[in-house]
Order: sequence, then structure tokens, then C-alpha cells
Amino acid sequence: FMDLADFPRLKELDLFQTAVIGDVRDVGERDFVTLETLTLPSGVYGGCHYEFERISDAPDVISALYSLKKQRPSLLLKYWRAKLSEDSPDWYEGMDIYDQRSSAPIFIAFVQAGSRVGYRWETERGAPCEVIWLDPEPGQESSDYEQYIEELRTIEQQTFYRGFLQPPTEDEYYLVWETVDGCEDDYYPD
Repeated sequence: FMDLADFPRLKELDLFQTAVIGDVRDVGERDFVTLETLTLPSGVYGGCHYEFERISDAPDVISALYSLKKQRPSLLLKYWRAKLSEDSPDWYEGMDIYDQRSSAPIFIAFVQAGSRVGYRWETERGAPCEVIWLDPEPGQESSDYEQYIEELRTIEQQTFYRGFLQPPTEDEYYLVWETVDGCEDDYYPD
């Protein structure tokens, strides 16, 4: 996909359903300078639906994508999502609760409250861990502070795996579920 980096008027690059391979970390400051939408396939390291080999690999990819976003503020990453590979030594299967899959939080996605960007791990259906913020909290004098606070409250209310910044271990996962009285559906965002 880097062969397209020099196109000076390229605003949207959607290679999602292609066999393109590459590495999002190869995108430099002078590449794709006018890009507003970037959708890369899972064959690209850091592309949409990319599968991480380990939980510890995620911060590196997030850092690369976040750097792209900071260099190109209009770049849309809202729909980017990746997950932990089933072949990963960190992966484990969730359990069935009330005949519904209660998966472990093995998916990762960006989160935004006002102008503040972060990411979090979540289940397939969206029950999230705590947010790992990449931007500092905006000041009270900031023009989007009220919007930030409102969206932050919503994000915090959605948090199911409280106290976890990354997926819990399998033992921790089962411990969380031992303390939950009722179905996970109560915690999913609408």
C-alpha cells in the first residue's frame, strides 16, 4: 500500500477487502499527507481486523496509528478494530452464560471523548476494559470540555472490566464472572 503514498490528492484509501500486505509503521510524516480515511486489510500489520500474536504487541500498533492520527488530525480511525489471534498464548475462550457467548475482551478499538483519544480492549459484543488514554485530559477552559465530560461519563458507565487496562488473564476473567450477579447483557452499551 506504500506505493500509493506519493499521490498528493489522495483523500480516501480503502483497501479493506484486498490481499495487500505491509506495515502501518512504515507510513512516514510525508506519506499520505492529504489522507482523511484509511482502511487497511488485516494482512497489513496494524490494519483493520489485524490479529495480534500477543496482548503486548498492541501498544506498538496503537502508537503507530495514533502517530498517524496526530500528524493528520482529520484522519478517520473511528471504525478501526483489531483482535487477539486464537493462536496466541494469551487467548482463551469465554464461557456461556444464559446460552449467550460471554467472550473474553480480546478485541481492541479506539475511543474518543471530546478531543481526547484513547483505546481499550473489549468483548466481541462491546463490554470493555478501562480506557488507556493517549491524550491528556483537556483543561476546563477548553472549548470541548463539556462534551469531553459528557462522553467520558458514558465511556465510564460502559466499562465492564473495571480495573483492567488490558484483558484479564483467564483466572481473572473467571473471578470477575464469579462476582457478577446476572447477565453480561446489562453491561453492554446500546
